[in-house]
Amino acid sequence: MRQVAISATALITSLLCASPGIAGSDDAKQLYSKHCAACHGENGDGIGTAEKFLYPKARDFTRGVYKFRTTPSGSPPTDDDIYRSIKYGVAGTSMPAWDRMTEKQLLGLVQYVKTFSDIFEDEEAMEKPVTLTKESKNTAQSVASGKKLYVELECNKCHGDEGRGDGPSAATLTDDWDNPITPYDLTLGPLLMKGGAASADIYRTLVTGLDSTPMPSFAEELNPAQTWDVVHYIQSMSTVSLDAASLAPQKTPTLKAVKVNDQFSLNPNDNAWQNIEATKIRLRPLWAMDDWVKEVSVQVAQSSGELLVRMQWQDKTQDANIGNTTDFRDGVAIQHVAAASPDDYLGLPFIGMGDDKEEVTIWQWKSDWQTAIDKDGFVMIKSKKTDEKSKRSSPVDVVKAKGFGTLGDIPVSQQNVKGKAVWKDGVWTVVMIQKLNSQSELAKHKKLPVAVAAWDGSANNRGGHKAVSNWMELELN
Repeated sequence: MRQVAISATALITSLLCASPGIAGSDDAKQLYSKHCAACHGENGDGIGTAEKFLYPKARDFTRGVYKFRTTPSGSPPTDDDIYRSIKYGVAGTSMPAWDRMTEKQLLGLVQYVKTFSDIFEDEEAMEKPVTLTKESKNTAQSVASGKKLYVELECNKCHGDEGRGDGPSAATLTDDWDNPITPYDLTLGPLLMKGGAASADIYRTLVTGLDSTPMPSFAEELNPAQTWDVVHYIQSMSTVSLDAASLAPQKTPTLKAVKVNDQFSLNPNDNAWQNIEATKIRLRPLWAMDDWVKEVSVQVAQSSGELLVRMQWQDKTQDANIGNTTDFRDGVAIQHVAAASPDDYLGLPFIGMGDDKEEVTIWQWKSDWQTAIDKDGFVMIKSKKTDEKSKRSSPVDVVKAKGFGTLGDIPVSQQNVKGKAVWKDGVWTVVMIQKLNSQSELAKHKKLPVAVAAWDGSANNRGGHKAVSNWMELELN
């Protein structure tokens, strides 16, 4: 739980003392360059190659101003505050969890990030974490008191009367650098509350504020009992479960291919899938939006000659029209790096479609292709490079990339992934199948890094406006 992580500062300090030179190590610098610089910039200024795809924008470390802290407003974060953001990510943003990195790698990144600002050398600026009082009972009376305070403090002007982030001032809010900023939709609880949705997390946010944003500290306006009342009212707005599992940091899962003897068909509802355990993967939007594909359930099966992937997710509307330029399609993709190990973060490329050193292979299912194939048995596709048209009988497009804007066509003869999908009762179910032969990169490995992305057409998702996972490990037989 995050409350436990908050008390770990002494442990981190002792580990840093036992690892001299960790901040200036080549590993920390290379890890930052590989996985952080595309968003935060090589110089830590928040201007990386992915900057135009991100909202909210990545943190500019050179300013020494941090939103998520246990320290009072206006003071720098502790090492543990930075560590927590790196390891567990930031909900509702493109900042993923890096919980599969080693402790040494995480600690190295903490110290490397601090080198971008001299605020951490100012001993007078450093303050101790705020003290959290014991939580009062969450009762109907506490919630009612919190609701009254919520209005008196004018929280509704930004967050709205029902906490949906749609108050009268919401559209006009900016951060200290005039970037538009969106108030939390409090009804989404742990899915969107970036500082955490547990009681202690909300209390801390109320008393520390979010520096560089319109969210102030209420340490002087509220006494501890009143602060807990507001916490309880905010939690009462959540439409998402606030049980222990939902509030705990989401660990990066491992996908395991189940060895099967059954013959699977392309039918997404084939009964054979009932015997394969599903792994739930939480996704993060690269661009802040009211709605996105929040979670995809993935099943992987492996026979002697095929690898099969089944993905399911909730989507209220079926966006699958082809040729209508005012609409956007639904979609899902899984990418892998055949030449890398999931344990080697120094060898892994940037999550955003690879980088100039490491190529990724992407299988992308497209709903409009599915519509055309269901209707006519094929879809006509124009090559990005040659403008030549070709017939496709599968709604899955296999492409290669080495970074943003580098998607490359693969000849029709090498399009070796079949697929089919159905939408029913607000749920998409997609199956992708590849033969494990000489053309399959997957046939050569026992484990490799994979990641998932999804698009919701109704949310105007397209291209880089999507929801993504971090790198995971896929174990094959």
